[in-house]
Amino acid sequence: MSRIRYRLGILLSVVLIIAGAVYIYFAHYAPLKPDADTEVTVWYVNNDRMWQGFAGLADNYNNGEGGKYGITVKVKDFNSSAELYKELDKRIEEKGSLPDMVVCDTDYAAYMDEKGVLAEMSSYFGSWEASAFSKEMAEAASMNGTLVSLPVAAETNVFMVNTEVFSDISAISNFEKLCSVADEYYSRNGSSFFTITDYSLFFRTAAAQLKDDFSAVSPHDTSNKNCKYIYKLLAETAYNRGFGVAGGEATKMVGEGIIACALIPSSEVMRCAYALDADSIEFAAYPCMKDGESAYVEKVTGITMTASDSNSERASAMFIRWFTSPEVNAPFVGDSGYIPASGAAVDISDYDIYSELTAAIAERRNNSERYTFEASADYSVNSRDFDEILNTIMDSLN
Repeated sequence: MSRIRYRLGILLSVVLIIAGAVYIYFAHYAPLKPDADTEVTVWYVNNDRMWQGFAGLADNYNNGEGGKYGITVKVKDFNSSAELYKELDKRIEEKGSLPDMVVCDTDYAAYMDEKGVLAEMSSYFGSWEASAFSKEMAEAASMNGTLVSLPVAAETNVFMVNTEVFSDISAISNFEKLCSVADEYYSRNGSSFFTITDYSLFFRTAAAQLKDDFSAVSPHDTSNKNCKYIYKLLAETAYNRGFGVAGGEATKMVGEGIIACALIPSSEVMRCAYALDADSIEFAAYPCMKDGESAYVEKVTGITMTASDSNSERASAMFIRWFTSPEVNAPFVGDSGYIPASGAAVDISDYDIYSELTAAIAERRNNSERYTFEASADYSVNSRDFDEILNTIMDSLN
């Protein structure tokens, strides 16, 4: 009798698994199949290790999964986020044609949603899709509890030091010490000591360390004392020449010993991994404001879809679901310096620096208070203006 019950239990389990798979297919995939062969476009920024492989991945989709449903994905790349957003802003303002899909930071997706150019995302992506992603990344890709994009990957700032140039890590353990050492370093050596690549991510993290929110408003306009304090430290160091501007070349400059250290996005490290000697590079503890505490903030990149005809929207939704699935997402992110939104990050790389980088990111994630921010259209506008202003100010001080 017990053997019969056991077999019945196994049979019931198999039936439930098959029924679940059938339900998932008919509830979430079958309704999206376009009624005719459909070509859709996606715009993205191709400026790091991960996105260099996107065009090839789209070709694989066209020849495989997409081909089954008559879907063809055409890609167009841009050299920078500023270039991509400028073109999108122009077309939104002039009510011109838009790509079917856009790869962008999640705040810009919220901006597009506010401008009324996104598809009705909740019709295609809901709690079932969100559950597949990192909880924090799904929150960062949502506005008012609804997804405005599907998260692809996240990056954070890390503190990279060339120990052949400067080895006393304890002397730069907080940001105030870092600025003080930088001023002294310039007075002795006549060269800048450190730089920052992503100003808005740096300010957002520094404000979080002081248990405050950063609105990305210019330090000249804000009444926030913490924002003013952070800016004052940075501006004075730039004026004293200890801080130098580097744009997207910070990682290479540290690797070549032109500057001693930098606060840089994790993706930038792997973009320049070929130029780094792991034996001379150390990822030090991320410097905290003296009166603050360690904080971890991510910048999330996602893929969203614009409003269009039914076939184009359904074809886009099918590609996005495929692209953001764990089976595709994790290998695509690979050893790029990003953290995948679904699936596990790879633990091997052709570059020795990767293991050091992942250890530094893990240390920050595990030993810092984590701050996650919902996608914000206002922050998108403010942060882009802020970065432009800060670049202009720091250029002038140098």
